[in-house]
Amino acid sequence: MDGPVQFEELAGYRLLNPLLKARFFDRESRGVEIENVDDVWNAFCEKHRMDPATASPIPAEYAGCESVRIREAAAREARIALWKEQAFGPQVGEYFDRRKGMLERVVYSLLRVREAGVARELWFRLREGEATFAELAPAHAGGPEKLTGGIVGPVVLGAMHPVLADRLRGAREGELLEPFAVAGWHLVARMEKRIPAVLDANLRAGILDEIATKRMEEDGR
Repeated sequence: MDGPVQFEELAGYRLLNPLLKARFFDRESRGVEIENVDDVWNAFCEKHRMDPATASPIPAEYAGCESVRIREAAAREARIALWKEQAFGPQVGEYFDRRKGMLERVVYSLLRVREAGVARELWFRLREGEATFAELAPAHAGGPEKLTGGIVGPVVLGAMHPVLADRLRGAREGELLEPFAVAGWHLVARMEKRIPAVLDANLRAGILDEIATKRMEEDGR
């Protein structure tokens, strides 16, 4: 070890905000009672594929922790989840309805290049059927889509650049979009598939976390 972790070091590694968020959730949830700690522990072990009796194998994210600390973490996670549900559960339906469009996931084809003229040429070749995204991506794509034949996703619309999200949100499946500029790149994109947002357990947990995080930010103002 190189000594105690400093405030500036946490900020530099972008770990400060997650730490502050975790501490806020822990503090706010301390009055919440977990009814059956054994059930919580068993569910935690099942999720992480651990033996409840031996607390092994230890998950990578808890490496270096003693079994008692892992049990405490399991109880804390359950307590925080219950606090979020109790405090913000009634807001989830309205939040989902309001943001449903941006919670939709999409699959799209993409080529990003630096020169506008190149983007226009690639778009023309795609429009005329002279080439496919899969054929053009290895040689022309400037991002990770180079390795996937141009295919990106599924991606939540709200998690991408707002300009790209706006173009895709208004596109029909199979529609090839004219080139447009985003953050120093010129993009050629085609909407491939829409996956409507469904308020399942995972999305509900994500919404609860978003609402709780906003509460923390408001308290910090």
